[in-house]
Formats: sequence, C-alpha cells, structure tokens
Amino acid sequence: MTESWTDERSAAPPNPRRWLILAVILAGAFMILLATTIVNVAVAPIQRDLRSTYTAMEWVIAGYALGYGLLLIPAGRIGDRFGHRKLFLIGVAGFTLASAASALAATPGQLIAFQVVQGMMAGILNPPVLALIQTTFPAKETGKAYGIYGAIGGIATASGPLLGGLLIAWDLNGWDWRPVFLLNVPIGLATFVAALILVPESRGRRGGLDVIGMLLVSAAVLLLAVPLVEGQRLGWPAWTFVSMAAALPALAVFAVWELRRARRAQVPLVSMRLFAHRSFSAGVGISLCYFAGFIGLLFALSLHLQIGLEKSALTTGLILLPFSFGTLVGAAISDNVARALGRGVLMLGAGIVIVGMVGIIATIHWWGSGLELLPALLFAGFGSGLVIAPSVEIVLAGVPWQDAGAASGVLGTAQRLGQAIGVAVAGVVLFGTLGSYSGTAAEKASPELQASLVAAGLPPAEASAATTTFADCFIRQSRASDPTATPPGCADSAPGPVGAAFDSAATSALEINFNRAVQWTVGAVLVGVILTFLLVYLLPRRPEEPWAEASKPDWNVTTQTEPAQ
Repeated sequence: MTESWTDERSAAPPNPRRWLILAVILAGAFMILLATTIVNVAVAPIQRDLRSTYTAMEWVIAGYALGYGLLLIPAGRIGDRFGHRKLFLIGVAGFTLASAASALAATPGQLIAFQVVQGMMAGILNPPVLALIQTTFPAKETGKAYGIYGAIGGIATASGPLLGGLLIAWDLNGWDWRPVFLLNVPIGLATFVAALILVPESRGRRGGLDVIGMLLVSAAVLLLAVPLVEGQRLGWPAWTFVSMAAALPALAVFAVWELRRARRAQVPLVSMRLFAHRSFSAGVGISLCYFAGFIGLLFALSLHLQIGLEKSALTTGLILLPFSFGTLVGAAISDNVARALGRGVLMLGAGIVIVGMVGIIATIHWWGSGLELLPALLFAGFGSGLVIAPSVEIVLAGVPWQDAGAASGVLGTAQRLGQAIGVAVAGVVLFGTLGSYSGTAAEKASPELQASLVAAGLPPAEASAATTTFADCFIRQSRASDPTATPPGCADSAPGPVGAAFDSAATSALEINFNRAVQWTVGAVLVGVILTFLLVYLLPRRPEEPWAEASKPDWNVTTQTEPAQ
C-alpha cells in the first residue's frame, strides 16, 4: 500500500489529544528504562533467595540487555510496515507478562529466561515510542515532547536504584525482591488499556520486510554485545576480541546489502541515506558515546556504594537521587535552551556533566561518598538532562516520518550499545584497579588490625601471622571473578573481639580499595562524555529540515495499492 499525503508537514491538524497520547507513550518508555537499573540493587537478595551463583546473577542483568539490543532495529522497521500502535501494544503486553513471570521465577534459570524475553519485549516497545512522538506532534512541538521524554527517561534510569531499594526494604507481604518486577504489572496494564483507547495508528514506509537484513544486523549486534557483556566475567579470552572485531565486517556486509536493496527499488531495513546527513550520523555517535559515559558512571557509583561502602540498596538510591532530580530540571528546560543555543545546548550539557564528573572524583578523593556527593551529582544530572532530550530531537529532526520507526531503532541500538560499552569499560577499570591496588589497601589496613588483635588477647607473633593471612585473603578476593565469594582457605567472620577486628579491617581495606578504583573508573567513562562534547562540532549549526517525504500523512485520503517489495 502507498498513502497519498499532504504537501506540508503542518497541513494536517495536530491531534487534540496529543499530550494525553504522550503520557501513555511515556508510561511505556518509563517501564523499559526503569528496568535497566532497578534490578541491579536486587541482585544480592535474588542470589540469596534462589541460592544462585554470582555468574547466574550477572546473566540476569546481561540477558535483559542482550534481548533489548537485539530487536531494536528489526522492530523499528516492523513498526513502519505494520503500524507503530500495534507494535507498542505488543511490546507493552509482552513486557508486562515477562515482568510477572520474572516475579514468579523459582530458579535462576527461569529468571534468566524471563529476563531475556522481557528485554526482547523492551526492544519491541522502544522504537514505536519515539516514532509515535515523531508522527503525533507538529514540528514546532516535537522539541517540547522530546524534552519531556528525556526527563522521564533520565528519571527512570537514575531512580531505578532508589525505587528498587524502597521496594526491597518494604518487603511487601514477605515477597522480598519480587515486587521489583511486579511493579511493572499495574503500570503495564494501565498503559495497555490507555493505548487501546487513545493512541492512533501510524505507519511508515510500506513494502516487504528485509529478513536477510534483520539477520545480518542482529548478528552484528550479537558479535559486539555478547563479548562486552561476558568479557569481564571470563577474563577477556581471545574469542571476545575476535567477536568484537568481526562485528565491523558484519556491519559492512549489512550496509552493502541495504544499498543493494535500495538500488533494486526494494524497501531496506534501514535506509543508508539517513547516514549521509550529519544530524543523523553524528547524532547517533553522540548517543552512543554519551550513554557509555552516563550509564558507566551510574554503574560504577552503584557498585562503589553497595559493595565498597556496604550501603543498603535504599541508601544507595537516596545518595544517587540528586542526579535524578538534576536530570528532571535539565530536561524540563532543555527545549527552551535548545531554541536559544541550537546545537550549543549539547555542548553546554556535556560540559556541565564533565565538570560534575570531575567534581565526583574530587569529592570521593578528598571528602567522601555520602551526602558530600550531592552537589556534584546534582550538577552532573542537570547537564545530563540538557543532553538526552535535545540529542534525540536532533537525531530525528530531519528524518522523514516514513522512516521514523527504523531511525528510532537505530538510535535505540546506539544507546544500548553505548550502555554495554560503558558497563564493560567501567567493569574492566573498576575490577582491574581493585585487583592491582588491593595489596596497598590491605597494607594500609594491616597496622590497625594487628593492634586490635593484640588488644583482643592474641600474642604478637600470632597476631602478625593472622594479619598476613588477612592481607592474602583480601588480595585474592579482590582479584576473583566473584567478589562476593570467600576464597578457599579463608575463614568467614568469627565471633568475639577477634572477629570484630577482622570485620573492621576488611571494611577499612574495602573502602580504601574502592575509593581508589571508583576514581579511576569515573575518569575512564568520562572519556565518553568528552567524546560527546567533541562530536557536537560535527552537527550542522542549524537544525536540518526533513530531507525527503517529510509531510505528515493525511489518513483520511484514499490509498493506492502497489506491489510489496
């Protein structure tokens, strides 16, 4: 089918219920973005309740991420072909059911499987969110709509640890960690019903589905994402580097195939002409780099607070809350700032985030990791709000509505790959520094330990030997792939003054070790934000107008049939 449409984007009157439609759409976006971080704080109670290994818990997180990234681009094209509303409803229903199933999981294997499915449903749900915004709002209002989207997305991602901590601390009906997943059920049901009533259907480019293109791009995503997710746990064996290197020729083959389809007048999965425009190609790079830095920062701080400083999930969420609040404020004013500064809003936002992250490093080094972090986190969050929403608008501003779904899928994939890269880099630097600095941390904690053991009644020679054993065990645990497991030959905590001395020394050494490691880690992921700042120079100074077929569809006109390609 091919639609006839009006010549001007603004010719069709805007939907009078468009702001209600936006609320429904963003409820779906909130669920899938919240899920990227809320489960992190539930790892310990899940591991304890299901008697799971640390490796299995890593796959609970990784399964969602892999499923999410795998279907973004295919789902974008499917939405263009069959309807963004239909895909949105399928995604909401599937995500809700997978969340309920995850809450009922009785074994680690079941939970991993349900999380993979939930991630795939998130991948189906993400592209129609942006596509529906693009097709529902007139050009003059898309900036405000994307600003609200950015605010909701930033809040959902950054507040995940706090909501997860609250739910676990509440322990509703003795369900422990399960409400973390059950939270999505009422939200999903309400969103599904509201979408049925309010959200209109919209379609993009018709034609056949590019199944070979879907397989090629999925293979490329897997070749890159799997080693990023698994590399740290496995110690980065040779196959991880081979797989990541193979992703590049796989992407090249995909691009050649898409160009071949276009030359044959067949509808490609992703139109390569999109990348010929700087607003799109540079914008996708900006999203990838920024999400690597932004998510890497939250990942590192969450581990630092929960493992290094042994704070509860709730306390961790409260400490990170200023970042969420700053993001809300920054995103709320981002549209007005973008109108005044153009692409400069991204430079301003990235610059503020850079200063905030430097402030986080300095705060941890000189003052601490509690309330002392509030100013730096608030500042960095404010800058983040100025980046996320305008970057989405800049990427999609010149995209014809016919390609809105496919373009949204590409953007979402860039964000998810950026997230995987950020977590991988943060993991490599954090755990690598923990291992290399553990000897120094143990050495700094040893004098106090030896004095405490002597005060507890141990002879000096025995206290010295025990201190040496403590240092050896601490170093081995810091360098282990599972930092929660006690190394062989190392005893768990003992009762009495002697046990208290060992516990105090372990806490002190862990804090010293993590304080050093997280500073290096934040510095490493800061590179992603710096690259974001530099990539802004590649954007056109003025926002690009849609370069082809930019008019909004008038669905009241008749359609004509053409052969499916």
